[in-house]
Amino acid sequence: MKEHIENNLKGRRGIPGRPAMFLLWVGAAISISEIYTGGLLAPLGFGRAMAAIIIGHLVGTGLLALGGHISFIRQRSAMDSAAFSLGRNGGRLAALCNVVQLTGWTIVMVVQAGSAAAAIFPAAPFAPVCLILGLLVLLWALIFGSPAQWVNSVVVILLAILCVALFWESARGDPGQAVFPGTMSFALVLELSIAMPVSWLPLAGDYSCRTKDWVCASGMPFAGYFLGSVFMYGFGLFIALKTGGDFFAFIAASRFRLAAGAVVVFSTLTTAFLDLYSAAVSSTRIVGIKNLRLPILVFGLFAAVLSAVFPAEEYSGFLTNFLTAIGMVFIPIYGVIFIDFFMKRPEDRSPLGINLPGLAAVLGGMAVYSLCTRYEFGIPTLLSIGTVAVLYIPRFFLPRLFQN
Repeated sequence: MKEHIENNLKGRRGIPGRPAMFLLWVGAAISISEIYTGGLLAPLGFGRAMAAIIIGHLVGTGLLALGGHISFIRQRSAMDSAAFSLGRNGGRLAALCNVVQLTGWTIVMVVQAGSAAAAIFPAAPFAPVCLILGLLVLLWALIFGSPAQWVNSVVVILLAILCVALFWESARGDPGQAVFPGTMSFALVLELSIAMPVSWLPLAGDYSCRTKDWVCASGMPFAGYFLGSVFMYGFGLFIALKTGGDFFAFIAASRFRLAAGAVVVFSTLTTAFLDLYSAAVSSTRIVGIKNLRLPILVFGLFAAVLSAVFPAEEYSGFLTNFLTAIGMVFIPIYGVIFIDFFMKRPEDRSPLGINLPGLAAVLGGMAVYSLCTRYEFGIPTLLSIGTVAVLYIPRFFLPRLFQN
């Protein structure tokens, strides 16, 4: 296997090293969406919410790192790994879902940045700001699409410094005791903390398959994303408890107002461009093209236009539903991928191009995840993975019964 990896890496340029991969994933975590989601967890209180954030991120980022490791070992992109387990056509279905969710994430991030910019600069019209931000994300993806680009790394470092400065200003005094209507369970906060890193799971493989060692492929994504995302969640939680949940009002009133505006713009660029790149990679499995610039251009323009007409007032409910939808689809898919990897199952060669036992397990996992979120019981991610394991692992011990 080691020789196979070395042969694949020979003669390739732009292979990201450890610092570049670490900063890539720190940059992925630095976003208004992460701060905003952290603020949604405030009804649980600071201590319990932070405990759930840390535990949830250990689980979610662990799954993220495992997905990257599998792509590194197989030297396949995320959706190629899905096709390895689910079959040729099953991989296309997974790739289509991935393109939809990544384009959706680009829209979500641009809309959130537009809302933040409107709070900082009230005279700025929402729709044109979103359109401009969307086009800037597209330009960033076309120019700095490689994680090895040093410009992106420098910007991420500056963003981290600015975020620490904003947090330092907000941290004068203890966390507030703002009262929030309704209640939120520990399990729900835990799931929302798992869901954010899991939403990056398909993207992890697209970058990790290009790295030179397992530390770059899984260690750096885990360390970078875990540290960055826990800080962003904690920042949002802290601000919500002090201000009653209005993060936009906080940054608008901050003495670092212009710095906050820079964080809004550049964090959107360093995060959303990853989604456009990965959506383009996934699209190659659907349509078979190799040039990534064309799909980046198509998805980027579509996201920019849709962001400009998105109803911003619906954002809060949409974000929660969007995160749970991503988990419902990709947790079961990766449950099958993980099991195949640990059971050392060879690449699927089913005549129909679909691993039928795997597809049945995915559908079962999706059903359990949906029921858990609808009726608010258990931890959907763990119960979904457990369901996939119960439905799928028997195929390895009863091969005749489970032959495609």
